[in-house]
Amino acid sequence: MLPRRRVGSPEDLDSVLLMLVADESQFINGAIVAADDGLSVT
Repeated sequence: MLPRRRVGSPEDLDSVLLMLVADESQFINGAIVAADDGLSVT
């Protein structure tokens, strides 16, 4: 049922966290970022 057939690891969130702390994302507030490998789309 998992798209990549594995459970995610903490390292899988690295790029999401880097995006949120970047200066370019200063306009993002109160957003819910689903880092679930697309599982919530189905």
